[in-house]
Amino acid sequence: MKNRTFAALLAAFVLTSAVPFTAFADDGETETIVETTEETTEETTETPIKSDWDYDIGDEIIKDGLKFSVYQLGPTRLEVKSCLTDDREIEVPEVVDNLIVDRIGKYAFKERKELYSVKLPESIRTIGTYAFFKCENLHEFNFPNCLEQIDALAFSNCYDLWPIKLNRGLEKMEIAVFQACTGAKSLSIPGRMEVFTDHTCQFMSSLYTLRLCTGVKIVEKDAALNNMYQKRVIIPPTVTEIAPYSIGYTYFEGDYDQPLDIEIFGVKGTAAEQYAKNHGFDFVEFDFKYGDMNNDGKVDANDASLILADYANSSVKDNVSAFSHSEALKADLNDDFVVDAIDASLVLSYYAFISSGKNYTPEEFFFQR
Repeated sequence: MKNRTFAALLAAFVLTSAVPFTAFADDGETETIVETTEETTEETTETPIKSDWDYDIGDEIIKDGLKFSVYQLGPTRLEVKSCLTDDREIEVPEVVDNLIVDRIGKYAFKERKELYSVKLPESIRTIGTYAFFKCENLHEFNFPNCLEQIDALAFSNCYDLWPIKLNRGLEKMEIAVFQACTGAKSLSIPGRMEVFTDHTCQFMSSLYTLRLCTGVKIVEKDAALNNMYQKRVIIPPTVTEIAPYSIGYTYFEGDYDQPLDIEIFGVKGTAAEQYAKNHGFDFVEFDFKYGDMNNDGKVDANDASLILADYANSSVKDNVSAFSHSEALKADLNDDFVVDAIDASLVLSYYAFISSGKNYTPEEFFFQR
């Protein structure tokens, strides 16, 4: 019967309030960052095409419901300055009038409550301050491969933004980028972003899993505060500095409250274990070999079979997995706290991806774009 159950599973698998950012000072005082913009009357008439050499800094082009502005000459580059349409779905073009668009400007989509989906071109390198601030219904969003920097509070108060899959080339996030993104259940910080910045993901009330990818080195003060339902934090051995109280705490009325009930996964003898020990968190030893369930140094169909077998067995044993706590994290590749056929499918997808000659690590493939 067990063999039939596993075979059936395998067959199915194959077919298948504008709140300003508040930085908490050491003495309990609060320091509030407030930025304002002037009210302007937006034009909606599209601008005629000019030659590249005819443009100056600040020149504007209106096209397809978006206003673009020249911010750089030699070569001439455009940023999205503002959104003039109430459309729910917006696709930003890579080229406008023969000029490359490579930046989303400050406040460009700020408080566009009707906005549901945004598709950015692969040319985008920077997303500016408050660019998508309080886009309360923004749900679908891609982080382009060329994106290098996200400025302060760019996605703050985007309550429905989920999933968040950051690109592996991202190098810098400024303060409070994902503050109060209450719909996100997991967040992985790419390895090229060596500093996990102050207040990056505070008040993310649904955030269960916080993962720092291999390459991150420093965790700044208050990087992940007030994530009340957080359950696990993965910290690689590349991290050598973790500021006190930066992860796993709530902070109200000038004081750090009782630590949250979280587990820290990491390598023994590293900053992760020391942080867990210093703050009384449970520490789970982890080898960071995502998807490699038989520990042979590869992620392939054999590992997918082991995940499916465990899923089949647990399905007839009151959902009790034979995997250890650490093994379950290696197998839960979509961060939903369940090891099932979807995770096996992801393993096979990675195997096919690598077989085609690509060179992403499992960590990059599963948790970064």
